[in-house]
Amino acid sequence: MLYIICTPIGNLNDFSLRSIKTLNEVDKIFAEDTRVAAKLMQHFDIQKKTKPFHEHNEDQASDEIINLIKGGEKIALISDAGAPLISDPGYPLIKRCINEDISFTVLPGASAVINAVILSGLPSDKFLFNGFLPKQHEAKRKIARKLQNSDATNIYFESAKRISNTISIFSEVLRPGTQVAICREMTKEYESVYRGTIKEIAILIKNDEIKLLGEFVILIYPGSYLSTAINLDENFCRPFLDYLSPTDASKLLAKITSFSKQEVYKFLLEISKS
Repeated sequence: MLYIICTPIGNLNDFSLRSIKTLNEVDKIFAEDTRVAAKLMQHFDIQKKTKPFHEHNEDQASDEIINLIKGGEKIALISDAGAPLISDPGYPLIKRCINEDISFTVLPGASAVINAVILSGLPSDKFLFNGFLPKQHEAKRKIARKLQNSDATNIYFESAKRISNTISIFSEVLRPGTQVAICREMTKEYESVYRGTIKEIAILIKNDEIKLLGEFVILIYPGSYLSTAINLDENFCRPFLDYLSPTDASKLLAKITSFSKQEVYKFLLEISKS
């Protein structure tokens, strides 16, 4: 049996009791970075050493894990922070487990993606996680151009040393009213969230009002520009209620206007009462 265990993204007290119990019970633990894992083990008094499982030895380590499980051992896989496979190694191992009919399960835990979506204040009915942003200037510009027509909240991981350049590039391409949130050091003592338009966020960075240290998640919602540029119109929306429920009408209107479903649904409820 393989246990995929999500680890804290900053605050060690977010680690679940089930995860601690499982790590104490398995035969071997494989970790993205054994030095990081050692701190987790020490904190929860888990008397076990870990074996490396990272992008440079993933194939070899996967062979070992598969053989150990076939031999009757229980194995745990952990990442440095958050969930294995999510911008971390592990996907090929899971595919092998499926192909070779080896049982595995996931022990849930803290997620930088979900935390950021909730903290951002941006629409959460539709969001896309895109992993780490590329380092290259032109690659970032290409991503920004694709974002122009997005009607979802887009999420990216970015390093502290590159975030200033990233916001600068995005602000050159995206509309000034594009909504942005930056989440920094989530679950830690100095957790910070910055919200505003792309222009406002660029000014905060320029004025050194955002401390460029720690772990960052960037969230971008271009669709909100349309929401602020075009008001919901009762004469346009009311005919939809003649044929559809507010729930179904809000889904359709959200697709053709780029408003979020929540915004449209709230508006439809208001006009249906009048």
